[in-house]
Parts: sequence; structure tokens; C-alpha cells
Amino acid sequence: MVLGVGTASAHSVLFFGVPVAGATRASVNAALARAGFKGPAKESEQWFDTYRVNGQPAKLQGASRLTVDFTRGGRFAIGQYTFPSINNTRQVKNIIAMVAYKYGRPTDVSGNVAHGPVVARWIEPGGAEVKVWRGTASTTTLLDLEDVAAAKRMREQYPAAARALGTSLPSGAAAGKDQWQPPTPSDVTTPDTNRAVPMKWEIAIIVVFLIPAFVIVFFAHFLARVTRLPPSVKAVFRVSVGRMAQWFRRPAWKRR
Repeated sequence: MVLGVGTASAHSVLFFGVPVAGATRASVNAALARAGFKGPAKESEQWFDTYRVNGQPAKLQGASRLTVDFTRGGRFAIGQYTFPSINNTRQVKNIIAMVAYKYGRPTDVSGNVAHGPVVARWIEPGGAEVKVWRGTASTTTLLDLEDVAAAKRMREQYPAAARALGTSLPSGAAAGKDQWQPPTPSDVTTPDTNRAVPMKWEIAIIVVFLIPAFVIVFFAHFLARVTRLPPSVKAVFRVSVGRMAQWFRRPAWKRR
């Protein structure tokens, strides 16, 4: 099995062929472009880039979105795959088994697969970590490949990242333990910086469909004034068909 398209040994977690620990935004973006992901036109200043997954990588079927997070200094922090699910409580177990096929048994697992938050993590040498987790209210499962030090720095730099991706800061039952916690439902955000259709094209499509609509309305009112009929659909249709039939019944020399 391949995570992030690449062969990783027990001592290296790769993200599309780039070692997770110490990767930069430039090297990750270049690797994603080679893998067929269309990135932003220019380098974003946001802490994340989001891509729709359409079969890349092929062995992570079921993933719908890839979110790549960076520190303010442009260091790779987390590559996160989203596996959407509705009331499939076994999904997290299946994805844990899929990751275990490559990395072996998890370093630790917490939570109940039947309900509630679940976290399975593989702590690898070099400061990299693989994490499969599920939040409190949804069965959607997430798979993270992260540079632990960079991810912690990113959460400190961007409070929104700490809420959306969980936090390694002490909170609640984990107070006094520097332990990562899944986000609560109200904290989860859905960043999307790589729109399938740019906004300007969406506006253009709307305009293209509005023009015929205005032409039809104008034509209906024109017929209503000429024929003194109300601009109803039946009336417009009946008059239009009648005029066309009358035109085709005319001799050919009169149509010129």
C-alpha cells in the first residue's frame, strides 16, 4: 500500500515521494503537480491548500479531499486525506487496518470504534507521524501524515488550525499532558482554496443562462403587445407556433 504515492521504509514517511520531516511548501507543491494535482495559480499565503481527490493516489479509494497545511515559514506540516462517511462507524477501523498494512501495528490507539472520537497513531523515527482519527459527532475519518514539530508550530501560529485539526495543547481531560485532541464539531472547518470551477466562470455560466431567459421574457411581452394577448406561456406558445406555421405555408417567393 502506498500513502501519498511513494515507497516509505519503516524509517521514512513520504508524501508523494517527499520525506514528510523537513519538507517545504515548494518541494511539496512540485511533487503534487507531478502527481496530477492542479495547484493554485500563485503560491498562497494561507496556511492550507485544498485539492479534490480524483483517483490520486489510486490505493486510497474513498478519499474525497486532500488538505495540505504549512507553517508561516513555508514548511510542510500536515497532509490530510478526508474519507467522508455517513453513519459508518466501522470506517475508521477499516482505514486503521489499511495503514497498519504498511506501517505495522499502531504505536497507540484511543477511543471506541463503535462511537465517539477515535485516534490511532504511528510515531516514526525522524519526527514524522501518521494518524488516523475520527471526531466526536461524525463518522467521517481523516488520515494525517505530519511533521510533528512543524504541525505543533503551525497550530501555535494559526489558532484556526488548532481548532480545525485538533490541538496538541493541554485541554479538558488532557490538561497537563501535551496530548493531541480531536476537534469538537463546532470547531471543524472545511477549507477549500482550489475550486473546481473558478468564481469568474461560475458568474459567466449564470450570465449565459440568464441571457436566453431575458430574451424569452422580452419576446413574450412583445407578442403580448402585438397580439393583445396576456403574456402567458400557453398564449406565447400558441401564437409562436401559429406564426411559424403561417410563415411556412406562404409561397416560397413571398418568404424572400
